[in-house]
Parts: sequence; C-alpha cells; structure tokens
Amino acid sequence: MHSVNFEQWLQQGTPAATRFFSLARHALVEALRLAGVGRGDSVLLPEFICRDVLAALATLGAQPVWYRVSANLAPADPPDSWPVARAFLVVNYFGFPQALEPFRTYAARTGALLIEDNAHGFLSRDAAGAWLGLRGDAGLFSLRKTLPLADGAALVVGNVELTERLPPQLIAGGDGYAPAVRWKARLRRLPLLGVTAQVVVTALVRGLRRYHSGHAIAPSVPAAECVIPHPPVPHAGLMEALAQLNVEAEIARRRTCYIQAERAAHGCGIAPLFPRLPPLVAPYCFPFRAGPGAALECIRRWATRRGFDLISWPDLPGDFAATAPTHYRDVYLVNFLW
Repeated sequence: MHSVNFEQWLQQGTPAATRFFSLARHALVEALRLAGVGRGDSVLLPEFICRDVLAALATLGAQPVWYRVSANLAPADPPDSWPVARAFLVVNYFGFPQALEPFRTYAARTGALLIEDNAHGFLSRDAAGAWLGLRGDAGLFSLRKTLPLADGAALVVGNVELTERLPPQLIAGGDGYAPAVRWKARLRRLPLLGVTAQVVVTALVRGLRRYHSGHAIAPSVPAAECVIPHPPVPHAGLMEALAQLNVEAEIARRRTCYIQAERAAHGCGIAPLFPRLPPLVAPYCFPFRAGPGAALECIRRWATRRGFDLISWPDLPGDFAATAPTHYRDVYLVNFLW
C-alpha cells in the first residue's frame, strides 16, 4: 500500500495514539513510563546502540541490561538467556526490518513491553508489508534523522491498553533543537547545477562545525548518557513540514541514494552491510563495514563530492566501548539526510 502524503501514512497506524516530541529520547521516556518503568527498574537494550539512548533511562532512574548482537545485527543469544526487564528495545538498524520472533518469545516469557526503536526506519516496511515502528506495543521514530527538520520525533502506541494512559499532545513551540537545519534545507533547494547546492551547503556546514567545535562532524558530548539536551516540546513548524511531505517521493529518494552509494562502494571494493535492499525498505543510509585504508577513503571521497556525510556508527555506551567486539566498531554509513 502506497501513500502520497504524511497524513495518509499516519492513517495506516493509530493516529489517536501518536504523540510528537522534539527528540526520540523523549518519546522513549514516555514509552517507558507507559510500561511502568521507574527508579531501579531494568530495561533491556542491545549492546550495539548509541550511548545517548541511555539518557532516557537516566531520566527515570532506570538501569540498562544488555543482549549481545551478532555481526548480522540479529541477537547473538537465544531469548531465554536474556535478563528479565520491564521493557526492551528492538532496533530496526538503518531502516532495515529486525525479525521480531525472538523478541516476541522474550515478551511472552517475561511480560516486558516491546518497544520498536525505529529511529532509522521512518517509511520502511517489512516483507509482509507492515510499517516498521507499528509492529510492537510502542514504536519510536526520529523524523529529524531522515527529514531536514529543526527537530521531530514520534511515539506511536499500538497496545490499546496503553493508549488510555497517554498524556495529551505537547503544544508545539519555539525554533527547535537545531533551527539551522531549516535554512540548510532552503539553501539546498536553490536552482543551481545538479547537486551543486547540496555540496556547497554541506561544505559550508562542515566548515562552521569545525570552526566552532574542531570537528567536521560534531562528537557526542560527555553527558550524552545522562541528559537529554533539549526540552520535549516539538518545534512550531513540525506539523506543517510533515503535512508537505510527499511520502512516495521521499521513499524513492532514499532508495535511489542507496543504489548509487552501493554502486560506488562496489567500485571502492566495499560490500554493503546488508546483502540486498528489500523492495519495501526506505533506507536511512548506506551502511557498510570497513577498516582504515584506501577503500574507506575512496567511498568517503565519493560521499563528499555528493554532499553526503560519512560517519562511523554507533557512539557506543561507555560501559563496553573500549572492549566491544570488532563488529560493533567497524560500521560506517553514508547519511542520506539532505
């Protein structure tokens, strides 16, 4: 089933049970509250995840417990060996669907709330046609990761019992977490030659980042595991921006970017992280594994010429960043956010 705009896409899910936030970390806080998570409670997370997710747990005084992830990004151990928790995250890495069977088995054993972390997977579907982020008790979306927004995230609650406990939607206001993004988006739409505007603006933004922080790509801040860096209220222009979104065009854009990046990677001697691009996936990025060397620099040059950022992912939690296995530390991605 195809959609032509955001409102129609939203109707595929449960719009009355959707709440919008500035950042997905706030959406996770609300999902954990719905699960009854409080001080001292455990939340089960994959070890392969960004450290800033932990700030949502810290907000409630909850503690992370972990399950290992294999090189193919599926759980490395059977679900009967995972520690008991009140809620747990299932991550659709890079917009590709995570198989839910082991997680449903765990939920049946423990009664834990299944939260689908779909920060990367807005507009992706699994092989059965189900929208990612709408397959569990609750789903998280980081809209700002795939769309040029000052901020934007959503919590979609599919568990009917939980919808009755949802608080009202926060009233949008302010300029947002990253207000400069809106100006970058406008500049990139200037009628210049091909991708020229995108490349010029990206180079300018990298230069400004390096001037202010010493880094072309801003690093994680020391307090990332403890503090969510912006209030939960979404910026004033979020719903207007979403209303203008052409869903089919956005899906096509990201799939085209992936195909182009995959072709370039092949020329650099790099294989994609996933063996194929499924027909219903709208990828967040082009992920791959690499070590330092000519191949990585080759794909980096290609990305730079097209105005894309190339970054390593994730910024691992401090508990095991130094001792993490190689397959947690050798993933890079070409980011398709314009």
